[in-house]
Amino acid sequence: MKKSILSIFVLLVAFNLSAQKQVTLTIKHLLGANQFGFNVASQNDLTHNFKITRVDYYISSIKIIHDGGMIMPVPNHYILAKGDNNVVDLLGTFNVTNVEGIKFSIGVQSPVNTADPSTWLAPHPLSPQSPSMHWGWSAGYRFIAIEGMSGATFNTNFQMHGLGNANYFEQTIMVAGVNNVNDVTINLDADYNQALKGININAGPIDHGVNATDLTVIQNFRDFVFKAGTGIPLSVDDIYKDVKVNMYPNPSTGTIHVQFDKQQIEITSATICDVFGKVIKEINLTSTNNFDVSNHAKGLYVVKFYKGNANVANRKLIIE
Repeated sequence: MKKSILSIFVLLVAFNLSAQKQVTLTIKHLLGANQFGFNVASQNDLTHNFKITRVDYYISSIKIIHDGGMIMPVPNHYILAKGDNNVVDLLGTFNVTNVEGIKFSIGVQSPVNTADPSTWLAPHPLSPQSPSMHWGWSAGYRFIAIEGMSGATFNTNFQMHGLGNANYFEQTIMVAGVNNVNDVTINLDADYNQALKGININAGPIDHGVNATDLTVIQNFRDFVFKAGTGIPLSVDDIYKDVKVNMYPNPSTGTIHVQFDKQQIEITSATICDVFGKVIKEINLTSTNNFDVSNHAKGLYVVKFYKGNANVANRKLIIE
């Protein structure tokens, strides 16, 4: 009897381990059907000409829809999306088989939104940014900052910075995840023409707040900007896969050494995340290539390496 119970337990553990998949979110930046670029001429639905010079926004409260409509939260995970880089973000490792969609909100949820931003250290997305993504303790973070030039000769400045706890909306995008052995990728497209839908940008709105064109931009992100995508170009994806970073020993019980080719890229920092994507340790690699894991629980982790604020490589880590 005991042997039977043990066999069933081993089979259940094996099943759970086999269903663990590393889930990555990609977002391809677009202007209509074309690749997004700063200072690229485009038009909104009112045929108003514009060139975007800045688009930054937060993504949070992420939930993975999987296996017949089940919901898997991705706790304590924040993405700061910037127009100059397509998003390639490791959400974590989860017990999922088939991914069917994703839920998320633009901005930062309360009460984190109005907490002290200085408690977050770089490269965390909520740490102080330049240009700033924080309006002040009472108002919190800028959920979206989009700026540019409009008019026939592009000589009219517009700025919409949307924020406010009341404007923290959830959206759902149904998109089939792309499976590759133990990995699955959720691919989204983000069309920033749609961010300016219905806005008279020729009037040069300068709205930093909660109830004017700044709110319209947030609503446009909720309703029109995102859709299921086909993935980012391989030339961009390869940046994240080809950066040569080694960690040893791995598995480890104590000190880990990081080795990378400084002629290829200068890695400045790293974060250790648990399998749910929660950051448990932040590491500055500008003065040392070593970090200690002896105080962390045994298990599987993901180390995310950064050059500045750009996530350039991810490696699995086993702590014994």
